[in-house]
Amino acid sequence: MPVRPNRGRYHDLDAILADLRQRYFSNCSEVRIGWGRWSGRARPRSIRFGSYLSASQSIRIHPALDQAFVPGYFVEFIVYHELLHHVMPPLRVNGRYQIHSRAFHQRERAFPAYTEAMAWRQQYLRRVLRSNGRHPE
Repeated sequence: MPVRPNRGRYHDLDAILADLRQRYFSNCSEVRIGWGRWSGRARPRSIRFGSYLSASQSIRIHPALDQAFVPGYFVEFIVYHELLHHVMPPLRVNGRYQIHSRAFHQRERAFPAYTEAMAWRQQYLRRVLRSNGRHPE
């Protein structure tokens, strides 16, 4: 059986990316995805759940999201958000780059589980932060 580094214990990033591309981003160019690395910082105050690197056209998802208590729809939302960065590059407005434009936010809110994802983040952010810096359960 081939090694699949993007299949975590609880969430398979390749499957999530393939599903989202089929449903919402069928015309987007190829993009890569993978789990990020643990920061090693103890007790952070914030966490970057995902990031998009335009130079390599790749998405990195924080490994703290690969835990049993993190619902699939939340990980899907984070990947969806990063895919939006892939298909909607920053706009230059009055000499400044606007990463999250009004159009970006509108499209982000169109994610079917947007409300649930925002509520989950609000309720469980502290638990995710407490798990940062050590391997998920």
